[in-house]
Amino acid sequence: MSTKLFLLPRINKLMGQHSARIACLCILVIGCQWVAPLPALAQNITRHMANQLMTRLQKNTADTTRLSTLLELGKFQIYKAGEVKTDLDSAIRYLQQAEELSNALHQVKEKHQSECLLTIAYIERGDFKMTRAIFSKLITDCQQTGDKETEADAHYRFATAQRYITRNYPLAIAQYRQAASIYKELKNPEKEIQMVEQIAGLHADLGELDVAEGEFLTVLHRYKAINYAKLHYVYSWLASVSRLKGNFEKGLFYSFQCLESMNRTQDTLAAASFYGTIAEVYMELGKQEQSIYWFKKTLQQWRLGKLPNYSLYYSASLIVQDLIKHHKTPEALRLIVNLIKEIPPVTNIQRGCIAQTFAYCYDDLRTYKQAEKYYLEAIGWYSQSGNDFEMAQKAPKEVGEFYLNHNDYKKAGFYLRKALAFSPQKNAPSTLKDIHFMLFKVDSTEGNYLSAIRHFRQHKALNDSLFNETKSRQFAELEVRNATAQKEQQIQRQQLELEKGETMRNGILAGAMLLLGLLGISYNQYRLKQQSNKLLEAKQLEINQKNESLQSILNEKDTLLKEKEDLLEEKEWMLKEIHHRVKNNLQIITSLLHSQGVYLKDKAALSAIQESQNRVHVMALIHQNLYQSDRLATIPMAEYIEDIVDYLLVTFARQDSVLKKIAVVPINLDVILAVPLGLILNEVVTNSLKYAFPAGQKGTISIELVKLTNQIYRLTISDNGIGFPPDLNPNRSRTLGMSLIRGLSKQLGGKLQINQDSGVEISLLFTEEKVGLTGLAST
Repeated sequence: MSTKLFLLPRINKLMGQHSARIACLCILVIGCQWVAPLPALAQNITRHMANQLMTRLQKNTADTTRLSTLLELGKFQIYKAGEVKTDLDSAIRYLQQAEELSNALHQVKEKHQSECLLTIAYIERGDFKMTRAIFSKLITDCQQTGDKETEADAHYRFATAQRYITRNYPLAIAQYRQAASIYKELKNPEKEIQMVEQIAGLHADLGELDVAEGEFLTVLHRYKAINYAKLHYVYSWLASVSRLKGNFEKGLFYSFQCLESMNRTQDTLAAASFYGTIAEVYMELGKQEQSIYWFKKTLQQWRLGKLPNYSLYYSASLIVQDLIKHHKTPEALRLIVNLIKEIPPVTNIQRGCIAQTFAYCYDDLRTYKQAEKYYLEAIGWYSQSGNDFEMAQKAPKEVGEFYLNHNDYKKAGFYLRKALAFSPQKNAPSTLKDIHFMLFKVDSTEGNYLSAIRHFRQHKALNDSLFNETKSRQFAELEVRNATAQKEQQIQRQQLELEKGETMRNGILAGAMLLLGLLGISYNQYRLKQQSNKLLEAKQLEINQKNESLQSILNEKDTLLKEKEDLLEEKEWMLKEIHHRVKNNLQIITSLLHSQGVYLKDKAALSAIQESQNRVHVMALIHQNLYQSDRLATIPMAEYIEDIVDYLLVTFARQDSVLKKIAVVPINLDVILAVPLGLILNEVVTNSLKYAFPAGQKGTISIELVKLTNQIYRLTISDNGIGFPPDLNPNRSRTLGMSLIRGLSKQLGGKLQINQDSGVEISLLFTEEKVGLTGLAST
């Protein structure tokens, strides 16, 4: 999905006093022309900030700070660019934790917020049954608790989801109106008007341009009545609607009004989209130089965000076409190649735009087969996205023009008529004008003269309505008025600079007078200091003598410190060498066990040998990590656990049938903790690989290590296999593996729990301070 680029900032601030706590959805919905990826503008959370929140989450206790962190992380995962299932799964997990914590803390509003976001997550995942259940319960709870603000928020979010995901437009409009009604009841006229603005935007997306224009003018009037300053979003909408209706004078007027409002309020969040709007109007007017100037500005703005969105690639596409017209096709090709390397596309719409751009380049380079391939590829990508936007409807026109230029009139006619079949309201009149003229050429060549004449008349009528002497004069007057206004603003800025300069000059004069006074005082102080210096010189001689004796002592101390550093360095080298040799010795033991296993025929004995071999490998990994790193006493648990699981999957040849899911916090643990934890992990995973998935059955093994408080950790190992046999009580089992697990858990001072509800889950809660060297040494 995509949305109009200038719609996004309205969504940004809609539910939170311009704070970007709300957005529509993470997929793209395309309206009239300009589109943007919603995650970039849907929230003020960057990927770097999300990483900081993840780190904070590890430290937060079960309080309101942790609750807000979970809500922000859930929102980030929902509105992240692209449609990745793992992102939605992460969002649902964070929001479910937020819901549980809000219940525990009796935070009703935060509970409703988490459920509101869960509604969006499930509808994006396509689970409409769960969506309806959560949404219905949320609305009922909000009404019972009197949480009107969240109820309105929920209706708004649900409407946006229906608009951009399910495309249930009547339901979307009904939900927007319900939200507006609640805001009116809350006496919040700004948000009530914003709901009307959303409905107007939906009508514009549907091609109901007259209805949309009337609604936007009403919105503009109502905003002015309440002294709402940020009118540039509405002006941007009106500019695009006017352009699609062929009223370029209005389009240019509203574009200038949009930029003036943006500069006046210093709200430049959506500057890229506003530059794109005015660039589109100039392009329709055939003013290539002005159009490319604004397209370059919008590309520069989008590129700063480093996020993939349609407008980024569309702006680049127009600049590429301009370079081709100036016979700089190799430079144009480099631009688009470097752009997709820097910011790869994530949606079908973006891929379609890129394919079109490659087609332009290869067509000009006379590589016609390549050009045709990319043109048809673009149509394919757009078809997968629903073709419900202006650029997708221009694609068949451009393919038809390509075939017409290469005298393939049959294919040209097919694609041009396909372009003409789209809803006329969603095509700019200038596009329709060009399509009719090309069909006039096709029909004339094929002898369909009556049809050719009809197309030529329609082309002429559209051309006359768009461009005439009166309109040209109006455009010129409008540009002059805008240039004059900009000049007046520049003069005002210069006047302010002159006033600042005069103030600065007066300040310098006052400072000079003050400096003269300070110099007089300083001279008097100098004379007094000279007298003091004579008294100090005698003392200095005595101090120098004492310093010389101290210096000799310090030199001796430096020699001792150097010897100490050399001894420490030698000790560190020896420790690394010891770890290296221990690791080598353990590997020799592993090799000996392997050689012994070759001559064994008994399966039980061979299995015991192999398990012993795995246990020795676990301990060898510890020493390998120690001598390969600068840490001589701690182990990075994430890498250690990953190495153990990968080794066991390869050992049992289950890497293709058993999926690993590892979630380990980035922590380093002491060797006395890491060794027993690694042995426990080895026993549990070995047991799962041997018994949980019989006959090559596919499954998943999950490992999670989290830090609950400062010194308390929880290790959880689970599988979704067949579980323990019904007659086996794991807490009383006397097998070597279970005995090792219980013994090692006891020596860790940990609490071991075994759950058999779905597969097998083994959880170990342990504390660093309870682990002693004496206890582990006896293992």
